[in-house]
Amino acid sequence: MSGEKKVSVRLLREELESWRPFVEALRLEDRQVAREMMERCTRYVEAVEASGKEYLTEPSFLSVLLVQEKQIRVFEAELKTLRGEAEAWKRSRVGS
Repeated sequence: MSGEKKVSVRLLREELESWRPFVEALRLEDRQVAREMMERCTRYVEAVEASGKEYLTEPSFLSVLLVQEKQIRVFEAELKTLRGEAEAWKRSRVGS
């Protein structure tokens, strides 16, 4: 890992750590989800650094939104497949 990336990861982790009181105030079932969500921000450290933002909060939130959007697209594709399978099953039952 380059020196610049180490600094960026450190700064990003510091920003995420500043949100610890918020995360700890969440209900137990939400706390783990919030921790995992914030950990995923580190996947996009290069993009966060490239944003040129003095504060890392906004790019961090955008990283979270990106991860969520990717997951939504996976779910939508799976739902489309399941709907197709359900329709095929219904048609096969009508012909029986």
